[in-house]
Amino acid sequence: MIKKLFFLLLAGGLVNASPVWADGEWDQAKTAHERGDYAAEVAIVRPMAEKGYAFAQFTLGVLYDQGHGVLQDNALAMQWYQKAAEPGLPQAQVNLAIMYEEGQGTPVDLARAYFWYSLADSQGDGQAPQALRDIAKKMTSAQIAEAEQQVKEYKATHIFSIPQVPALDSGSAHGGG
Repeated sequence: MIKKLFFLLLAGGLVNASPVWADGEWDQAKTAHERGDYAAEVAIVRPMAEKGYAFAQFTLGVLYDQGHGVLQDNALAMQWYQKAAEPGLPQAQVNLAIMYEEGQGTPVDLARAYFWYSLADSQGDGQAPQALRDIAKKMTSAQIAEAEQQVKEYKATHIFSIPQVPALDSGSAHGGG
């Protein structure tokens, strides 16, 4: 089973792909995270997330997902993952898919999980192809066809504004397995 990708594992891999944050805010957030000062991390990341920085949105989603610096809240985690997933952050797409697959913050929705895994796959996420194979085993061919049609329609009307990220060490992606 794929596990959700958490903030610290991405720190090195996404720093170059993330928009530049003013005055070293990224370094401050990373340092706060590394020392376990999640309240400080939230205080740094939330304003950036609210300004639309996808990696900050993803990070805030992770913090709500884990209950670090905020009360654990799957529904809010999903909202922040969604905001980061829509412009094309594949790690957010995968985490959102996992939440749909496992019914965290939402009823189980395998077609929606397939949709987000498929988008992450198209963005080059290394874990998404296996996740797609695994979830397809739980779905009917009609469900898969419907999900693939939704992906096709979404991709026809949306341009991902986030560049593909560098490949991460396969042993550390998405929580290490």
